[in-house]
Amino acid sequence: MADGRKLTQIHLDALKELGNIGAGNAATALSQIVEQTVDISVPEVSIIPLQQIPEVVGPERYVFIVYSGVLGDISGTMLFLITEESASELISVLNRESNQEMDLSSDVARSALTEVGNILCGSYLNALTQMLGILLVPSVPDLANDMAGAILDFILIEIGEVADDVVFIKTELSVAGTKLDGHMFFLPNPGALDTILKSMGLLA
Repeated sequence: MADGRKLTQIHLDALKELGNIGAGNAATALSQIVEQTVDISVPEVSIIPLQQIPEVVGPERYVFIVYSGVLGDISGTMLFLITEESASELISVLNRESNQEMDLSSDVARSALTEVGNILCGSYLNALTQMLGILLVPSVPDLANDMAGAILDFILIEIGEVADDVVFIKTELSVAGTKLDGHMFFLPNPGALDTILKSMGLLA
């Protein structure tokens, strides 16, 4: 956080509650797209160093990442990261009416993954906007895929340098009864978390 302040458990619980509200909105939106039951919960919110992002899923695992800039009263970047195995399972659900397997490198598959990530990140930002009354404008999302260990370099090069600390939003995502291995991150620019917590009445 700005000025070296540390988040207390009260702060983390408040951010978790915002995450749960956003997850509920995202589950509803995804259910309408896949026409299947979607369950999303946020059991944990924690603050981790930027360098630990690859460790969350394992640096040797191949992942897909949807990223979107955040503009408005606060700025930063939202990330949705999903493993290759879970991405394949998700595409299978989305492509259930076809008898053909869809290659994850295809434009259709990549577009679908981007849309799912966009819904998840957008729902979290909408929860912040509605509850806190702060203006948040997401940018058009992009999709990249790489080994998790290379994600940090990608973030620094493609997104630019942000605060050292990252808000890790542990997400439990299940589509049609199938659990998916995905994670969300909020990379706040300096001062963004302070603005959020002040809007919640948790900082003077």
